[in-house]
Amino acid sequence: MSSYDEFIDEKRLIDELMQDNYWIKNIKGTLEGDLVEFEKIDGSASHRTIRLTNPDSRKYITTLVMKGKLQKHKKLFI
Repeated sequence: MSSYDEFIDEKRLIDELMQDNYWIKNIKGTLEGDLVEFEKIDGSASHRTIRLTNPDSRKYITTLVMKGKLQKHKKLFI
């Protein structure tokens, strides 16, 4: 599998979880990839953990986290 295909597969998984009302609870960087823990927003205590090995996927998840923080920060000043 090419690096691009790997990225698309991991991105698709992230996007599906986000659309299914999961939020990023924790990210832990390891030598084998980032472990990303998701938790369901609805309070059902449903968890999912995925491992991102592609560098572009790791950048993508970090971008989502930063985007969320910026939106939360922006709401404080509006």
